[in-house]
Amino acid sequence: MTTEENMEVLGTQNAETQNMENKRQNEKKARPGLKLLLIAGICVAFLIPQLLLRNLVSERKSTESIAEGEVFEKWAGPQTVTGPLIKVYYSEEKDNKKETHTKIVLPEQLDVKGDVKTKHLKRGIYDFTVYETALDLTGQFKLPKDFEKMQKGHEWCFGKAKIIVGLPNLRGLSDNVVLKFGGITYDMVAETGNLKGLSCEVDLSRVLEGEAIDFSLVLPFKGAGDLMFAPVGQTTTVNLTSDCTTPSFTGYYLPDERQVTDTGFQAEWKVLAINRDYPQVLNDSFLASYEYGRSEFENSTFGVELKVPVEQYLQTDRAIKYAFLIILLTFAAVFFVEMRKAKPIHPVQYLLIGIALIVFYTLLLSFSEHINFGFSYLIACVMTIGMIVVFMASVTKDKKTALGIGLLLAVLYAFVYVLLQLESYALLVGSVGLFIILGIAMFATQKIDWYKKKD
Repeated sequence: MTTEENMEVLGTQNAETQNMENKRQNEKKARPGLKLLLIAGICVAFLIPQLLLRNLVSERKSTESIAEGEVFEKWAGPQTVTGPLIKVYYSEEKDNKKETHTKIVLPEQLDVKGDVKTKHLKRGIYDFTVYETALDLTGQFKLPKDFEKMQKGHEWCFGKAKIIVGLPNLRGLSDNVVLKFGGITYDMVAETGNLKGLSCEVDLSRVLEGEAIDFSLVLPFKGAGDLMFAPVGQTTTVNLTSDCTTPSFTGYYLPDERQVTDTGFQAEWKVLAINRDYPQVLNDSFLASYEYGRSEFENSTFGVELKVPVEQYLQTDRAIKYAFLIILLTFAAVFFVEMRKAKPIHPVQYLLIGIALIVFYTLLLSFSEHINFGFSYLIACVMTIGMIVVFMASVTKDKKTALGIGLLLAVLYAFVYVLLQLESYALLVGSVGLFIILGIAMFATQKIDWYKKKD
């Protein structure tokens, strides 16, 4: 082969070599972009287990609600004290038929006092707060002036009037109830009418219109959750003390005075008839509304919820909402390490890191069902961060880099925990935190050579 032919062959080989080198350089230039796209796809894929985690939290919360229902069914559920009130019967002729109706007279004054003791019952892994009390109900009734003139021509039956005290869960009664009315003692029995509770027949025929009649009774019962009262008196006062340190005052009226300490609470309410939407004398149709849902009595109740707040499921669900952010930022940090250290990390290894970050929430959920949420969060963080640090140290062969990623995760988890404790300022703190994180990411990407491989 001549010299010219050799030179031509050599030139062809050099051209092919140059083309191959250019091709490799183009592949290198495209590689970070493709890797970044793949990582983004893995991040999006983790939205599915994030949704499954939230469903798991809902399922566990539903299990707790079922257990709570079973406990309340055997003990006694929420209680609402309504009354006492007087039912006066009258009859009228209509179409040659005698029909019986009632008028309901509410008390002129109603004073309620009681000390509520709480105790804890366990069902499986769940603890529930229930209560016991013996309420003192005192006050007086007054028959309205010109009472009989309200229904002229009707036959009134004052000799067999009925006094009713509403209490929805009679299985919670712990003793018989005796009513003192106008100096006479009456044994109360279960009321089977529209307003469930206790009742007894009284004779009002000797009571003059406008005359005050004193009454008193002790109502010993137990319940769970809410303890509510209907403001049936012209003036209704309620004075409660309890050893519950985490009360939640609820209903249509807040206490006029309240004091919550480490040993319990004390609260006082005062509600006037002018504060509610019904008068002192009612028609029988008023109580009939109990058959069809909430009555006007229930629409004016007030009281307190006596239970220890159980917020582990709510806080875990809120924490899961930040899972995508944690995964995204962790993947970004690992990707920056890969670019700067020129140590390739396989997509499968990204996937394993993401799974570890998801397992964090199952650890958090399972631990928080048995111990304090904050301690559960710390244990889950230590276990997850420790696993990822050891894994990254093995992959990158660089302990400092692995510890740096662990420190980043620790800061992110601490940031999320702070957000979980905040309510009013969570959005503000979260927005500022994301802004700072974005600034750090911008600064970090300035030192990455996206097109050339460092020697």
